[in-house]
Amino acid sequence: MLFFLIAVYDLREHRIPNKLLLLIIGTRVFELLLGLDVSLVLSSLLAGSLLFAFGLVLFALRAMSPGDVKLMFVVGFSTAITNIGSLLYWIIVSGGIVSVFCLFYAQARKYEKVSFLSRVRNDWNRLRTRQVDKAKSISLVARTTRYGDKLVMPFAPSIVIGMAMFYYFN
Repeated sequence: MLFFLIAVYDLREHRIPNKLLLLIIGTRVFELLLGLDVSLVLSSLLAGSLLFAFGLVLFALRAMSPGDVKLMFVVGFSTAITNIGSLLYWIIVSGGIVSVFCLFYAQARKYEKVSFLSRVRNDWNRLRTRQVDKAKSISLVARTTRYGDKLVMPFAPSIVIGMAMFYYFN
């Protein structure tokens, strides 16, 4: 249920709340302390570390945000999955599916009515960028929006859907 809440929050706010991640980690630590199984603790840490490393590589390639990297660790730590390759496969498949829907959504939003003030602001920014050189133009676009012109998608829903697909198909 907490992973579902994280996915919905990432869809709405484009960020993952640390409080929910800490709640999942705390619950898992409590569960591990009750069981006192050293092999389960080690497999949880190993899975979390491997998924974190995978996410860190994607973060370095600018394909993933820091919140998603943290979520990858929490997924590995809380589930202690030993078949990480299969989990990553299903996360990538679900990421592709979600990205298609995000692309369709972005295309549909292009045709929405925009308020007069937003249109004036966009025209003004476009006019300012024409009058400056290319380097200044790139920094100006980066300052006006968080990601510039790039199409972005929240990745937490892909991770949660990928986890569900992993458990369903494996």
